Amino acid sequence: MSELVSIVIPVYNSEQFLKESLESIINQTYSNIEIICVNDGSTDESLEILKSFSDKITIISQENQGLSSALNVGIKEMKGKWFKWFSPDDVMFSDSIETLVNIGKKFPDTIIYSDWDLIDEKNNQLRSFQESNYNELSNFEYNIRLLDRQLINVNTTLIPSSLFEKCSIRNLDDPVAIDYDFFLHAALLFNTKFHLIQKSLIKYRIHTKQLSHKNILKTLEYISQIKDEILQHLDDSSKNRYKSG
Repeated sequence: MSELVSIVIPVYNSEQFLKESLESIINQTYSNIEIICVNDGSTDESLEILKSFSDKITIISQENQGLSSALNVGIKEMKGKWFKWFSPDDVMFSDSIETLVNIGKKFPDTIIYSDWDLIDEKNNQLRSFQESNYNELSNFEYNIRLLDRQLINVNTTLIPSSLFEKCSIRNLDDPVAIDYDFFLHAALLFNTKFHLIQKSLIKYRIHTKQLSHKNILKTLEYISQIKDEILQHLDDSSKNRYKSG
């Protein structure tokens, strides 16, 4: 029997691209999925669009409480062996989940991620992005890359649901840093491994309203604070090793 994949989509005023995003998930070649959409107080037509898919998705609505709250609400409801966080702006290739799960079965306690294509508001492909391949590195060597701001596109990832028994998505002052914070905690404090699939599995959309591009310098500064905070949880020997790495 195939393993259930829980796809959690935090939705806030996402009407422009939401329908296309949902259709790309519903039409996956891998059928054993549950789609949990958390409507975080949208004031546009997002909720109406979600309701038009109500026979295929689970809809949870709440007052606007921010990205981390919406994600955690969805995570509490999920039943899958695997968790996938996905943006309502982005699009999956039809075999994305199937490809991720096939590799995930070989690396069951690992965060799987992939290459991706960059698209604009009109679905024009701008470029293909190849993530750095660190599959042969030790945990320590890979963690050094994470500390050096090796940022993974979270929308490409497949994450073991069991990881949330010990590692959580935190509510941060800068919501853009939430995924990086989670990856650092998982890697440095819980020895989680990462594995790259060298194939584009999603179309990542860049557009003018995108949260992640509005205050990038502020976010980079905040990321440095996160790194320092997480290192404080390590013993002195490990902390010094990472700082000198």
